[in-house]
Amino acid sequence: MSHVYVLTNQHQQFLSKSGEWTDGREPNKLFRNEHKDIAINQMFEANTRDVSLRIELLQCDLSTKGQPLIPEEAFAQSPVDDIQGTPEAEPSTPEELPEQDDPDLDPAPQVAPEETPEVASEQATTETSAQPDEKKSESAA
Repeated sequence: MSHVYVLTNQHQQFLSKSGEWTDGREPNKLFRNEHKDIAINQMFEANTRDVSLRIELLQCDLSTKGQPLIPEEAFAQSPVDDIQGTPEAEPSTPEELPEQDDPDLDPAPQVAPEETPEVASEQATTETSAQPDEKKSESAA
């Protein structure tokens, strides 16, 4: 066994044996496996717990003590990143796009609203003077 696989996320943190994400400074506490398929299974399990993570396999050589040798570029820049994580993008308000006039597009035509039809005054008075129930009783009589 000359190398092992460890799991790292987009925040440059490493999966520990206990399933927590750490800075990777203590290689004896990191999850590692010499079999790629087992490491991939662990990657899927960890991603199932937190789907926002982007987990990658990192192949590492072993030290004389049997611990993974993590490359320096794989470590986080500061220990604060281990606690908070580094955001992928700075939170900000979206940029406003300037209005663009497209000469090919015509402005929407202004349409006048349709007028409602007027009801003859004779029909309106007969419908309003008698209630629907009263009409039935009058026609039955």
